[in-house]
Amino acid sequence: MTQEELDAAVKKLIAEANDLSAEQNRKYAAAYAKAEGAALKNRTARSTIFGFVKTDLKEACDRALKKIQDDLDESLAALYLENEQGGGGSGSTDAPYEVDYSLPMRERYVTVKNYYLAYDDKAQAVEDCMKDEVAKEYLGVYYDYLLQLLKMSL
Repeated sequence: MTQEELDAAVKKLIAEANDLSAEQNRKYAAAYAKAEGAALKNRTARSTIFGFVKTDLKEACDRALKKIQDDLDESLAALYLENEQGGGGSGSTDAPYEVDYSLPMRERYVTVKNYYLAYDDKAQAVEDCMKDEVAKEYLGVYYDYLLQLLKMSL
């Protein structure tokens, strides 16, 4: 993967995370406004009940934002690791499954694993996987785990 491609992938991941964060903040603001309106209507805006509602809304928003950040961190780490290892550089995406280097490593692994586990003949799946150069590059160190899993399914 060239530096320009890496930069573009990073920008795409960050932009998606920013969009998700902004959407989550909009949902929080809307839920807070709705709860505040109901509290004002019921004359409970200064009650501890409304305080608990505000706390719950804020904690839910913070959890969602943390998950978005954790997913972004994982995706970026996988992207940088793959680039350091020279992954994604061959451009050979002649694979029967979707090859998307912007996906986190665990999603890549699941995609390739599901493809090979769908084989009726598990011995053929192992053989095809061993010949799959795209999977070796695409999965990096996870390729060995996939191969072990397939051999255990024989």
